[in-house]
Amino acid sequence: MNLKDLLKKVGRKKAVTIFILFLICIGGVIFTENDYFLYDRTIAEVVSASEELTRSSPALINSKEYQYTQRLTVEIKNGVHKGKFAAVTNKYSSSLVTDEKYSKGDKLFVDVNGSGDTLKATCTGVKRDVYAVGVTMLFALTIVIVGGKKGALSLLSVTLNTLIFAAAIEFYHRGLDLFGLCLAAAFLFTAASLTIVSGVNKKTAAAVISALCGTAVTIAIAYTVLKLTKGRGVRFDQMQYLIKPYEEIFISELLVGGLGAIMDISITMSSSMSELIDRDSSITFSALRYSGREIGKDIMGTMTNVLLFTYVCGCIPLIILALRNNVTLTDVLNNYLDLEIVRAFVGGIGIVVTIPIAIFISTHMLKGTKKISPQPKEGDA
Repeated sequence: MNLKDLLKKVGRKKAVTIFILFLICIGGVIFTENDYFLYDRTIAEVVSASEELTRSSPALINSKEYQYTQRLTVEIKNGVHKGKFAAVTNKYSSSLVTDEKYSKGDKLFVDVNGSGDTLKATCTGVKRDVYAVGVTMLFALTIVIVGGKKGALSLLSVTLNTLIFAAAIEFYHRGLDLFGLCLAAAFLFTAASLTIVSGVNKKTAAAVISALCGTAVTIAIAYTVLKLTKGRGVRFDQMQYLIKPYEEIFISELLVGGLGAIMDISITMSSSMSELIDRDSSITFSALRYSGREIGKDIMGTMTNVLLFTYVCGCIPLIILALRNNVTLTDVLNNYLDLEIVRAFVGGIGIVVTIPIAIFISTHMLKGTKKISPQPKEGDA
C-alpha cells in the first residue's frame, strides 16, 4: 500500500491532524529536554561515570548487599556556573532501595560548591520531566489516533478532572471538609466526564443520574457497615500517621476510587438501552430490562476484576519485601492488603448495585423519548 492509498484510507484531514499532533509531541519532548532556563535549581548532565565496589554486607536471607562508589563528571547547564564541569561523588547499594545509580547522559539537580575550575557538586535529585512529558504526549497521541474526536474529548475530560481534583486538594488545605469536597468533586467528575464524552442528551442525563445514585447507595452501604461494626472488620494500620479520623478518609477514598468504574457501568448500560430502543422503538419494558440484565452480567465480572487489580497492584513491592523477610501470607493479607481488598469489594458492590439502577433509570428516561411506530394490524396489506 503506497502513501496515496494510505491517505485515502485514513482520510487526508485526519492524517494531517495526526501529523501535526505528532510534530507537537516531538517538539514538546525536545523542548522539555532542554528547558534548563525554566529552573531556579542548578541542573547538570553526567558526561562520564566510573565506579568501584567498596564493601558488601548481609542483607535478606541468603543474600548480600553490595555498596558502590561512583565518580561522576558533570557539565552544568544553567545558573552562574553554566558551561563549567564539576565532580560528583555518589554512593549507592545494589538493591537501589534508598539511593540511585547514575549513568552518562542523566540530568541531575545539584548543589555546587567551590569556585574557579575545581568545582564540586552534590546531587539532590534527578530531572525526570522529560519522561513525564514523553509519556503524556504518547498517551495523548495514542488516544486521539485510536479514538478520533471521541478520544480528543476523553483527553479533555481527563484534563478537566485533573484540574477539579487539584482544586479540591487546594480547598482542603484551606480548611474545608474533606468528605464534602469529595462529594462535590464526585458530582463534577461525573457530570463533566459523561457530558464531554457523550454530549448533552437524555442518554447522558440517564448515565449521570445512574452513576450518582449508584455511588450514593454504595457509600451508604459502606458507611452503615462501618458504623455497625465500629470499624472492627477493617485495619487502619496503613493510615496510622494521619491525624484526622480514619473513617472519614477511608469513606472519601471509597467515594472517589469507585467512581470511575461506576461511571463506566452507567454509560455502558445507558448507551446499550438507547441502542436497543433505536433498533426497535416498540420494544417492551420487560424486554429492555431482560436485555439490560444480560449485558450487566457480562460486564460486572470484568469491571470488578479491574478494580481488584488496580487496588492490589500498588502493594506488590511491599508484599514481595514482606515475603522475602519470612512474613506469613496471613500477616501479609492482614497488614498490607486489608484496605485494598475492602476497597475493591466495596467498588464491586457499587458495580453490582449500579446495574439495576442504571437499567431502571435508562428505560424510564429513554423509552418515553422515542417515537413508537404503529404496528401493522392483522389483515393490513
